[in-house]
Amino acid sequence: MNPWLILGPSGMIAVGLASIALWQRRSRTALGYPLLGGTVWCVSIAPKLVMDYTVTPRLSSLLMSSLGLAGGLAALGVYVGLRTGLFECGFTYLAIDRTSLREASADEATAFGVGFGATEAVILALPSLVQLVSFMVNPALIDALPPGYREALLAQLDAPTWIVAAPVLERAFTLFAHLFTALLIFAAVRRKRIRLFLCAFAYKSVLDAVVPYLQWALASSASPATVYLAEVWVVLMGSIGIIGSIRLRRGWA
Repeated sequence: MNPWLILGPSGMIAVGLASIALWQRRSRTALGYPLLGGTVWCVSIAPKLVMDYTVTPRLSSLLMSSLGLAGGLAALGVYVGLRTGLFECGFTYLAIDRTSLREASADEATAFGVGFGATEAVILALPSLVQLVSFMVNPALIDALPPGYREALLAQLDAPTWIVAAPVLERAFTLFAHLFTALLIFAAVRRKRIRLFLCAFAYKSVLDAVVPYLQWALASSASPATVYLAEVWVVLMGSIGIIGSIRLRRGWA
């Protein structure tokens, strides 16, 4: 077992907490804005979790059996992407349009977007962190697992140390994607331009549409090289988010 793997989830949490701390220090905005962003993330993720435990598994099996691997992954990508766009962009729009957030400054809107992405980074990292700590403190837990699952888990726990940067990199660039989406929706509400909301919806949907394919690719070959290749898409979309966020902030008037 490689104890340095704990740097992966720890780094994800650090990305989330540091992003909030750094932006608060720079902008001096109220802490309530990132907290509101985090709350909206929690609200928007709830229906997705319910669907993942009810509808998604059966839909995935149906699509794979009827459309084959390529068609099934493509159709599932459309489902996942549109679902993300609907819930994450939809709830964000409602939170901004129906509250005093619609009057937020560029710094306050940025704090909201940072809080949205930071909350995701922290919450996604916690299960992995708890699992790794549990196995380190009590290795006997691994021996109690079913043989097939135990072998797969041991292979993951023996991964090389340099793989830990992948989830940290992913969370950093995903945070910028969330920030860009939030700023687009703020601009849509402030300027009363539905086109900007549709841009946010399309951007977030396209970002998540590749998730089923990436999950399949990583399940087929979880080598470090494959893991980092899977991050290329996130880095690309996050880079677009960085550029877009800068432009939106400059035209905030």
